[in-house]
Amino acid sequence: MINLNIIERPILYNPILIEGLPGIGNVGKMAVEYLIEKLNAKKFAEMYSDHFPYHVFINDDSTIQLPKNEFYYVKSKKHDLVLLTGDFQSMVPQGHYEISESILDFVKKLEVKRMITIGGFGVEGIPSKPKVIGAATDTDIISEFKTLGVLFEPGDRVGMIVGASGLLLGLGKRRGMSGVCLMGETFARPMFTDARASKAVLSILKSYLGIELDMADMDEKAKELNKAISKAKELEKQMVDKMKVGSGDELRYIG
Repeated sequence: MINLNIIERPILYNPILIEGLPGIGNVGKMAVEYLIEKLNAKKFAEMYSDHFPYHVFINDDSTIQLPKNEFYYVKSKKHDLVLLTGDFQSMVPQGHYEISESILDFVKKLEVKRMITIGGFGVEGIPSKPKVIGAATDTDIISEFKTLGVLFEPGDRVGMIVGASGLLLGLGKRRGMSGVCLMGETFARPMFTDARASKAVLSILKSYLGIELDMADMDEKAKELNKAISKAKELEKQMVDKMKVGSGDELRYIG
């Protein structure tokens, strides 16, 4: 089951889809939500599916809300933008395909021909200056984004792209749509949101789209990540130390 709630039907000029759903480091989600905030994007559609987790969110006023993906738009001189983000990706492989096909059906009607998907590229440790790794539907796009500083590294290091960021491009290519996936290097732990990697991707997008984007506050968000990782490592160390105690000592959860 996939339901689309249309709030508005915008008329768009030469639109580009930019997707950033939850994933490793939440690089894409953070980048797209940042664009939505800074560019004052307007929500025009919501997508619901039983492929999302089977729970609801409880708001501050105690009302409930289903998980969803959201579509926003921004009018621009060069390209109008369709921004896609949301709460979750599918929990099952079949759902990834069905949701991706539904997204493509929808944006095709908006005359989207170019897509930019955003994700994280897991590495050990915290990169001080994250690189942006790319993969694209054709060599012309690779050449285009190489000039902006995106690295394209065929071989063992980049073998596959899991989830919507890859499937939208793969399935879209069969429909005559082109695109690129931009992956910011990030600490290979899914529970952290990496502002530094998101900023690296946003810098590429800023140049490509020719938009004004003040990202000074991203540095403060990056400091929060460093603190969170340091705390997590300390908790892991405490847990290991607890597991090493003698059999007569009681083990307790650390939270």
